[in-house]
Amino acid sequence: MPDTWNGEPLPERGRKFTDIHYRLYDRRTKRLLSFNSTNSIDCIVTDVLRTQQEHLDAQICAVEYDGPAYPN
Repeated sequence: MPDTWNGEPLPERGRKFTDIHYRLYDRRTKRLLSFNSTNSIDCIVTDVLRTQQEHLDAQICAVEYDGPAYPN
């Protein structure tokens, strides 16, 4: 069954797996709250939600980087 949006089918697409290196900051204080490398947007969303629960007053800002926080 194809995905639909506003009653129109979306084109079939294959999944893409790309390394995403990101850090989560509090937009107001610029404090680093979390970081990770993943190939899953779901992982990033889960990290944002967890980080928001741990820092209730933070305004979460995600920034993508060109490599991991720690070199391999």
